[in-house]
Amino acid sequence: MIYLDNSASTKPYKEVIDVLVQTMEENYANADAIHDFSHKILLKIKKARKIVADYLKVEADRIYFTAGGGDGNNLLLQGIINANSRIKKHLITTKIEHPSVYEVFRHYENAGFEVDYLDVDKDGYIDLKQLEDLVREDTILVSVGAVNSETGAIQDLDKISKIIRNKNKDTYFHTDFVQGFGCTNIKFDKISVDAITVSGHKIHAPKGIGAIYVNKRVKIADVVFGSNAENGIVKRTMPTELILAFAKAVEILSKEDKKDMKYSQNIKKMLADKICEEIIDIKLNSSLDPEKSSPKVLNVSFKGTKGEVLTHFLGMYQIYVSTGSACSSKKGNSRILEVMGLNQSELDGAIRFSFSSENTVEQIDEVVKRLKESVERIRKTR
Repeated sequence: MIYLDNSASTKPYKEVIDVLVQTMEENYANADAIHDFSHKILLKIKKARKIVADYLKVEADRIYFTAGGGDGNNLLLQGIINANSRIKKHLITTKIEHPSVYEVFRHYENAGFEVDYLDVDKDGYIDLKQLEDLVREDTILVSVGAVNSETGAIQDLDKISKIIRNKNKDTYFHTDFVQGFGCTNIKFDKISVDAITVSGHKIHAPKGIGAIYVNKRVKIADVVFGSNAENGIVKRTMPTELILAFAKAVEILSKEDKKDMKYSQNIKKMLADKICEEIIDIKLNSSLDPEKSSPKVLNVSFKGTKGEVLTHFLGMYQIYVSTGSACSSKKGNSRILEVMGLNQSELDGAIRFSFSSENTVEQIDEVVKRLKESVERIRKTR
């Protein structure tokens, strides 16, 4: 099997699985109980919170554990908008956000808010001048994803934050960092961001766990109600085993991220170069510059094919790729690639390859061989 869909989900590390199982066996008490067993678990969760915060370079007491990226985005965006909407009614996001962000803004637009959606250029980068023009006195929130889930394009969060602060220091800035976690050199000790979302299953932790950061200056309302107060705005019984497993993955990430990014970048460039050499009528939709695009994402259009069909052809060889974000890949043309201006043939034939340290040079050779065969077979049936 060759797995090249790591942007959708990664294989948990063995060490992470070990922590998960050990915690289920030994630390199964409810963290909200008042006995000593519970208190010991709370101390472990506090340590886990610090591990996540240290990696992001933010304050540990402002980290809250969630059920994942979509859950975190909804909690943050709805909580911030609801808490600050008595007078202000203006919101800004981009046309290329993940559905868990984009659909929240669509919801508030339908509810009567004024929402501006930033354009992107042909490479998927937002129009900074447009952002500067759009931020105004009644802008509650700007949300811009750090790394695009389909193309890997890395937005300049530093410039974005400075534009927002210069135009309106009271406007909050949120970034969906789910695809940026472990795939960029971005840290938040020098970038002024008010809210951040991350997810565990993108960094070799289990599904069902993530975290949000909320700056202490942010006014945020509860959108989930209950009595479990230790985890702040996320009122649920804390899944200790998932939290500690997530922290273990972040701990590994903190030691291995630079090496993993360099390795993935080499694999990405190798695959891109071989595709360009072996297959005609293709278009690279991702930059090969590691400063501009995630080293773990390569989006390619194979003109004269259908991405879904090509995905199934590769699947027959146990090569697993995707046509885009797993949360929107079954909804026809990619909204992101459409906004970037791809023509219909390029949209139809788009495939996303996403990498991890487990991929090898030998796998890339096999992928290109099977890709070439599959593309030629599909094109002959046109």
